[in-house]
Amino acid sequence: MIVLQFEITFDRNKTTDPVNKRFDYIAYYDLDHTILAGNSATNLVEEARGRGLMNQRQYRHAIYLSLLYKLGIGDPVNMINRMLGWLKGLQEKEIILLCQKVFTEQLIHTIRPEILDSMQMHRKKSGAVVLLSSATFPICEPISRHLQMDDMICTYLHSENGILTGKTSGKLVYGEEKKHRLILHCREHGFDTMEAYYYGDSHTDIHVMQAVGYPVAVSPNRRLYKAALANHWPVLVKDR
Repeated sequence: MIVLQFEITFDRNKTTDPVNKRFDYIAYYDLDHTILAGNSATNLVEEARGRGLMNQRQYRHAIYLSLLYKLGIGDPVNMINRMLGWLKGLQEKEIILLCQKVFTEQLIHTIRPEILDSMQMHRKKSGAVVLLSSATFPICEPISRHLQMDDMICTYLHSENGILTGKTSGKLVYGEEKKHRLILHCREHGFDTMEAYYYGDSHTDIHVMQAVGYPVAVSPNRRLYKAALANHWPVLVKDR
C-alpha cells in the first residue's frame, strides 16, 4: 500500500525563516474561498472532464453531490467522500500533475491579495503560516509550496501500487476533525490555541474558529457571517 505523504515540520526553537526568527504563534488558513477566491474542486473537475479523466456520468454525479452539499442536504462528510469516487482507478502521478497544471494555469490567479497581506503581516510578527484544509494533498501541495507555508494539514488520498482507490487515507479534515487536527498540531509544536489565528469562510469552520483566540471570517457564507457578527469576529473580505 502506498499513501501520498507530504509534511513540512517546524518547532519554535528551529526555523527555516531567513532572518532566523523563532515562531511565536501560528496562523492557520483554510483553502477554498479563503486563500482562493473560488473552489479548487470546481476547477479540477472541469479540467478532468475536459481531459477525459471523468466521464459524463461521473461529472453529473459530482455536480449533483456538490449541489446537495451547498444546500446542506445530507451528511457533508459522506458527500465529500463520495465526490472523490471519480478518482478510483486513476494513477496518482497523473492526478498530481493535473493539480499542478490547474494551479499554475488557473488557481494561482485567484489567490486573494488580502490573504497575501495577512500572511506577510504574520511573518513580520514571527508567526508561522499553516494551511489547514479539507482539500486533498494533490491540490494543496502546489499552493502550499508556492506560498512558502510553514506546514500543511490536509486530506490524503489512498492508493495501492500507485493507483488511487477513490478513498481517503485517514479521516477527511473537515468540521470537528479539522478542529481536532488544529488542537493536536498546536499541542505537538508547543503553541497555545488561544494565541492562534484561523482564517475560514464557512459555517462548517465555526468549530475551528471557536477553538482559537483569533478567528477571522474571509468571504463568509451567510451562516458564518451571522456567527461572526454575534461573536464580534473580524471579517476580512465580504464578497458573497
